[in-house]
Amino acid sequence: MKILNVFDSNLTAGEKVCIIAPGPNGSQHYHEIPKDFTKIVVNKAIQIEEVKPDWWIIAHTNTSWFNKADRHYSGTRVYSYRALPSISKTALKMSADKVYFFYLEKEPLRDDIVLPINGLIRYGASVSALAIQLAYNLGAKEILLCGVDMSGNSYWDKTENEDPEVLDVHGDIWSSVKRLNPLLHYLRNELNIKVSTLSESKLDIPYYTKES
Repeated sequence: MKILNVFDSNLTAGEKVCIIAPGPNGSQHYHEIPKDFTKIVVNKAIQIEEVKPDWWIIAHTNTSWFNKADRHYSGTRVYSYRALPSISKTALKMSADKVYFFYLEKEPLRDDIVLPINGLIRYGASVSALAIQLAYNLGAKEILLCGVDMSGNSYWDKTENEDPEVLDVHGDIWSSVKRLNPLLHYLRNELNIKVSTLSESKLDIPYYTKES
């Protein structure tokens, strides 16, 4: 089965998208996600029982929780190309023709300048940042965040991130915040994309209201 680059497909995000990350601040707000938003979960947020996702964005698969999620999810999956070698037969059986991937640009997001993101995705500011760029490129006009805490190393289920590579960048405020904030400012103020959050976040964006 040929796996399509998501930018070469006919997939659209819809005009309203909610990106759900596994941060603990989101746990009290899942019921507030508006029903008319496409729900995109990132990485371990696929295991949040209260959320029924439309898409799953996958940046890595080398974790203890991934195999169980891989066996049970049958919706749309979008993998970072770095995770492509780990796509399993189970994934292709469960999601069939709803499996896509995206490339990452060589130059990452920066804190001193906003680099172009039209038709491409830049790394360097968490998997939620990848999902934000993907949603924008696939037609979203309003992007809502939930559980994108950008703080600490814990998940909503009180477990800890087990990836040793992130321990030096996760703290009270993630180092990637300084690279994601300029992009969010650009989306909101230059591209007229509505971006807000349901839950507490270290990002410089307003809380969601129906008029946000």
